[in-house]
Amino acid sequence: MKTVYVDGKFVPWDQAVIPVDDLAVLRGYAVCDIIRTFGGRPYCLDEHVDRLLSSVEKIGLTPAWTKEDIKQIVFQLLEKNTHMDEANIRILVTGGSSPDFFSPADHPRLIVLVTDIPALPAQWYTKGIKVITFIQQRAIPDAKATNYIPAVLALKQAKAQGAVEALYMTPDKMVLEGTTSNLFALVDGTLVTPEKGVLKGITRKTVLALGKKLFPVSEQDLPLDTMLAASELFITGTNKGIVPVIQVDDHVIGTGAPGPGTMALMAAMSGQPDRTIAM
Repeated sequence: MKTVYVDGKFVPWDQAVIPVDDLAVLRGYAVCDIIRTFGGRPYCLDEHVDRLLSSVEKIGLTPAWTKEDIKQIVFQLLEKNTHMDEANIRILVTGGSSPDFFSPADHPRLIVLVTDIPALPAQWYTKGIKVITFIQQRAIPDAKATNYIPAVLALKQAKAQGAVEALYMTPDKMVLEGTTSNLFALVDGTLVTPEKGVLKGITRKTVLALGKKLFPVSEQDLPLDTMLAASELFITGTNKGIVPVIQVDDHVIGTGAPGPGTMALMAAMSGQPDRTIAM
């Protein structure tokens, strides 16, 4: 059975609990981050923990742990779950128990889970996917909050239309990001990704660095019309890696197949040290 870390203790999965007066339960007041392992080692651990602690501060909590504290908990938890070849590491910081069921008492809780990595269809990478657009913006875009109600509703709509992901878009049709992914477009030979109003993913950062070796790169606003006119489109994420997008709503992107620029970036990503992604 898996071991998890909850509020200062390592416990078996089926004994992991938090009080019902925790603000994560009462108000959805919590932040999270997800890391995956490659070769049993957490990939970009420093960057993920930095983002987690930044999210904690952005929702008005005071971190009760240092970066090194959290990293050590992650390594200890992996040592206690050696039966798993590869894993997702999910770190959550909750608002803690609340005396009035609304206000944080500044005693946040730390939870760290290890879970299996979902197997994604190979055809996503070889043939590309369909996505839809969905009018929605995150309340605090640069904090990875656990309030995923809009994402759940958006993905439900996406699945009903035969799509894999939903892209958030402002009412004035500026495309932002996916529910659990960042967005990139090749526009007139330039690699473009939205800059404002998005959670800046760790994989996004890696792709930007790799992309600068292959194309001009621009972080900027991305109007819907510009995105639909792009020659190539793809999304990125911790578990997804780089996934080509060949259709948005009813509009076919480019040739309707993964493009050479996307494929080049996928190859560059899979060739990084300590990281292999099956495409």
